[in-house]
Amino acid sequence: RLSPFLAWGHISIRRVVQATKLRQAEISVHRKAGVPVNGDWGRALGAFLSRMHWRSHFSQKLEMEPLIEKRDMHPAYQPLRRQDGDWNPVYYEAWAS
Repeated sequence: RLSPFLAWGHISIRRVVQATKLRQAEISVHRKAGVPVNGDWGRALGAFLSRMHWRSHFSQKLEMEPLIEKRDMHPAYQPLRRQDGDWNPVYYEAWAS
């Protein structure tokens, strides 16, 4: 797992993305040369890069708008969050039993 290393800055997103793109290029060269490649690594690495981009996007979004941790980006969805006084122990016991 890369998460702790990325979170604490032991490895940069740039380095991860560059290494992933290099590996994608290597796989592409192997495939074009007819060398068998196990699995669908090209697609998996593409999905991984997408996750890296989204991780950066949402980290930046949270830094710019810290209230989205506690409030919804669109006010229409705010009632879906827990509100003060909405806990009903009777309902919970009925659900749990």
